[in-house]
Amino acid sequence: MVAVGMMACMTFTLFWGKNPFSATMKPRGRCEGCCPINEKEDIAFFSYSRNNPNQPRRIYIGDDNSLYRANLKRNLTTVIYVHGFTEQGNSKGAVTIKKAYLHRGGVNIVIVDWSPMCAFPWYSHAVINTRVAARYLAKFIEYLVYKGYHLSKIHLIGFSLGAEIAGFTGKNLKIGKLPRITGLDPAFPLYMWTGNMGHLTPTDAEFVDVIHTDGGVFGFPVSLGHADFFPNGGFPLQPGCNVRELLRKNLIARFVACSHDRAWEYFAESVINPIGFPSLRCVNYESFTNGTCFKAFARSKDHKVQYMGLAVNKQIKGQFYLATKPRAPFAYNKIYKP
Repeated sequence: MVAVGMMACMTFTLFWGKNPFSATMKPRGRCEGCCPINEKEDIAFFSYSRNNPNQPRRIYIGDDNSLYRANLKRNLTTVIYVHGFTEQGNSKGAVTIKKAYLHRGGVNIVIVDWSPMCAFPWYSHAVINTRVAARYLAKFIEYLVYKGYHLSKIHLIGFSLGAEIAGFTGKNLKIGKLPRITGLDPAFPLYMWTGNMGHLTPTDAEFVDVIHTDGGVFGFPVSLGHADFFPNGGFPLQPGCNVRELLRKNLIARFVACSHDRAWEYFAESVINPIGFPSLRCVNYESFTNGTCFKAFARSKDHKVQYMGLAVNKQIKGQFYLATKPRAPFAYNKIYKP
């Protein structure tokens, strides 16, 4: 019976195509019948650099030797990425973001793996666990700052449930405000009626930028940050996510999450090509598609093209719209090489 109970609490790695994801027989959580959460084991911080692009070095809060071995540089911006539901630290989204930043260089990369707490099929438990993960991530950031890393040089990025963790982390941080949180299609189911304390908001960091790609399904359909970007209107289906296109590329298994995943795909491309996604501030998507925004842009000296993703202007506010190509590279603008 003990062995059966232990197996029920194990996290299994399965594959959706070639993409790994987590599953468990019983959920983790602080509830009757749940497997207990061990924050130190269930929430991992993995650092990568050009010296170790594929072999992560794990950092433990309070373990100075692990931080030293991680070989992070205090003078660089530290990018912290948090994955979404069922994903792992080596799932395609995290790996794509990591590779983009390693290609660009000049930053520390830390991937937060909380996969045991957000395993399939336990979505409602994962939603509750985002607050637990966020409190632990806030402690990790406070530990980094205590060891000499500057809070002003930390950029927290989260996808789906990871974006909500980013928001709760900002709410829990006791040493000041994060300079920037980027929410990649923040999770919508079970967050839609939770109010400002229940999801990502502009008060969670000095600057919050959000990319919406699956509004009303897996992602939030309304503005959540200082600057909210709505590529192709911000709703499904994103270009290239129709059944015919995915069949052509033998990617029909991606149909359900295709529009949702576009958020991290667009952002990762912007790391390589920061000026690739110019956008216009518009009242709504209709004003973007019918040309009203372009006319206002032509008339106003104050109107400026703003870039979605890495190169976002941290002074802007409002809703911004743009179009993308159906296949990678998604950007219409010229390729930029750092």
